[in-house]
Amino acid sequence: MLSRTAASCFWIARYTERAEYTARLINVHYHLLLESGNPQDQIGIWRWYLESTGQLSLYEERAKSLATPLVMEFLTLDKENPNALVNLISAARENARGIQDQLSSEVWHHINRVHLAWRNHTPASIEASPHRILTEVQDTCYTLHGIMASTMLHDEGWTFYRLGKDIERASHTARLLVHPILLQMSREPSELSDLHQCTAILKSASAYESYRKVSRSVVLPEKIVEFLLLNQYFPRSVRFCARALRQNIERMADQPLGPSSREPARLVGQMAADLDFISLEEIHEMGLETFLTEVVRQLDRITTAISRTYFKAEEAPEVRISGPRRHLRLEHHEATVHDIKALLSARLQFTYGYESPVTNVRTIMRVAPHQHYGRQRRLDVRWHMDPPADYRHYTDAFGNLVWQMDHARVEKEITCTVEMRAETEAGYLADGTLALQGTDPQDTDCTVDSSEFTRLTHLVDRSDTLVRLAERLRGGGSTSGKLAEAILHHVHAALRYERGRTHVGTPASEAMALGSGVCQDYTHIMLAICRLAGLSARYVSGLLPGEGQMHAWVEVLRPGTSQKPPTWVGYDPTHQRRCDERYIAVAVGRDYQDIAPTSGYYEGEAKNRLDMTVSVVLESHGPAERWLSGQGLAKPPVSLPDEQQQQ
Repeated sequence: MLSRTAASCFWIARYTERAEYTARLINVHYHLLLESGNPQDQIGIWRWYLESTGQLSLYEERAKSLATPLVMEFLTLDKENPNALVNLISAARENARGIQDQLSSEVWHHINRVHLAWRNHTPASIEASPHRILTEVQDTCYTLHGIMASTMLHDEGWTFYRLGKDIERASHTARLLVHPILLQMSREPSELSDLHQCTAILKSASAYESYRKVSRSVVLPEKIVEFLLLNQYFPRSVRFCARALRQNIERMADQPLGPSSREPARLVGQMAADLDFISLEEIHEMGLETFLTEVVRQLDRITTAISRTYFKAEEAPEVRISGPRRHLRLEHHEATVHDIKALLSARLQFTYGYESPVTNVRTIMRVAPHQHYGRQRRLDVRWHMDPPADYRHYTDAFGNLVWQMDHARVEKEITCTVEMRAETEAGYLADGTLALQGTDPQDTDCTVDSSEFTRLTHLVDRSDTLVRLAERLRGGGSTSGKLAEAILHHVHAALRYERGRTHVGTPASEAMALGSGVCQDYTHIMLAICRLAGLSARYVSGLLPGEGQMHAWVEVLRPGTSQKPPTWVGYDPTHQRRCDERYIAVAVGRDYQDIAPTSGYYEGEAKNRLDMTVSVVLESHGPAERWLSGQGLAKPPVSLPDEQQQQ
């Protein structure tokens, strides 16, 4: 078969399958809005839909509000949107026109008729009857598949058509599962709106009725994930599509075209085997979002390999190949590590204001790190306080640098400015992955035994939800590193970043019940789960470009081996990643109360108010060898925008 014909069959399937999914998702979300009584849901629902399908940035470039009529027009008739229904149908028809002699007349007439019909649609006609028009698109795609199956030879052209359809199906189902409701797999829907969204996810994959036949219990996020990801009998599940891909690609692999002709079959077989033998517990351990992201990447690799092998697309970019489970591990054992250095400058300013004069004011500050901490080195620090104060500094039991300022009397306010620069370093593997690294407990001045960081505190407390989650994750029998990574992903998925709902005294159990918070809440929850699961973990207060305030993250103690000492490894649950060279660690403790950036006391009846601003700039960044020659400092400073965030 000509490569042009094979490619056209492949892309006809992909475009029509994408059009079918797009029409169904728009229809389901449109009806979800009709069921909602909250007008604000309109923004949230359409934002998630556009973001999950990769169209949000294009939509925002066009400076439109997330109003339903505007979004519907963008998704159906916008000529500038390549994934609009009108463009998908036109692309399928264009591919069919190029191989018209290879298609049955019934197939060509059906595709051409739909294309001509969509040329007459207008925003007004879409707005007048969206359900009818979107349902017609779905029915048209169903009918096209039936016509092709009934009127065409099931030869190579049909095989490429099936390959395209199954790749597109698997990709859309995987993207559909990256939903905030599903990422909290262990949580049952507690509100009616959550239940509606779970139902909408199933309907978006035409899976609601099939799901209820398999699972007669309530609609649960965990069951939805298992059904749409791993069910071997539902035709739109990722596992079913992977098996179908393996069957069809093996038919093509029997006709070798060169040394690389087995590459598509190898990639497909690898993905199908992973999905055949992986368990839901392993997916929990990796993190659902991370696993689904890798599934989509693997499908993209398969598409590239098919294009190179059968469509002669030599211009396709080189793609690094790795299987989902092997790729997702955050711990590596390769010897080749490349060091990246960063030079960061920070400026912190805080003001304590008092309603009336106060006396015997003592201010305790933990806002600057010691000169050395792991691979971090403080280059200089300058501070200024107004009015001047009696000053002393010391190191606390956790090894933190503490400044103590005493004022006999303050009339109105205390203002303090701290400026510092720090040099940090992190190692990366040859593929750009952050290597496993951390701080040796012997390299710090901390005198607190590591067992102290396994105990709960007022802020790092327990609840039934936290205990169940810790027991389930620990029950997988994972190593401490894998367990820490699993907790990292679960905490990030369980919370929504939202300022104003919590405060500095909110315990982990309360923040978990709220399902939202800021960096310190993410940190306290991860600490609670780590400690309940038997890991030694501590609170870290520090600096990160772009945060606008002090940031917080977790360090977990990884046990040593005969070759390596124990290591405190940093995990940032707010951003769902391990800490790299952009992070400046300032202080460590059991929780926030141990190492609040500023605290103290005074005598008097006046109420006080604290205002604090933080700015962190990444001045220089690059490979360590560039720094040795001085070239790394030649780049101009890069300032990242600050964003206000509660400490």
